Amino acid sequence: MVVRTQNPFLATVLCLTSTGTALAQRFEFGAGGGASFYSSKTISTTGANRASATAGFSPQASFTGYIGQDMYRVIGGEVRYAFQFNGLKLSSGSSKATFAGRSQSIHYDFLWHTKPAGYAKRAYLSIGAGVKQFSGTGEERAVQPLSEFAYLTRTSQVEPLIAIGGGIKYRTGRNRLIRLDVRDYLSPFPTQVISPAQGGGLGGWVHNFVVTIGFSVLTSAE
Repeated sequence: MVVRTQNPFLATVLCLTSTGTALAQRFEFGAGGGASFYSSKTISTTGANRASATAGFSPQASFTGYIGQDMYRVIGGEVRYAFQFNGLKLSSGSSKATFAGRSQSIHYDFLWHTKPAGYAKRAYLSIGAGVKQFSGTGEERAVQPLSEFAYLTRTSQVEPLIAIGGGIKYRTGRNRLIRLDVRDYLSPFPTQVISPAQGGGLGGWVHNFVVTIGFSVLTSAE
């Protein structure tokens, strides 16, 4: 089946989901929630009165859903979607500017387990890639604090995503699992959502550390 869409985020979602479905023979369906933490960036003004501010995202809640499968003895894969509330922020000394925001991501991960399927406890490492959409959702103002450094904007920006992490799966029943996941999502800093003022600079990659607890259902006993 060929799916055509002009939305790059939606196109990636459909592609990754279709790929995961085609590969899978036995599914693990799961969902979970937890906390999301970001690294920050320093932005500086130029000129004689040089000053600096910290730009980034506030720590908030994260929610996730995933579909996975064991493809080989200890190798598996899964499609994972994550939704996060990520408020935008700028701070310099006692001054602060905040703006409502959120993000959503979709990625495919390969999982390497320390034990084959069927064990009560399985630790694993994961690595994958996908896309992430950053969105500012607050109300823009004519005058924003710390605008000499950057502007917090009501816009969206899609960036590539690398996901690295690991976790532990605990079997709690014949077809039930509890999962603890820890991941580092790496993306280029969204300079359209947090837009540096003229002469300022924001670049490089931002780390998003996410810790979640998930609950899964297996389609069949192993």
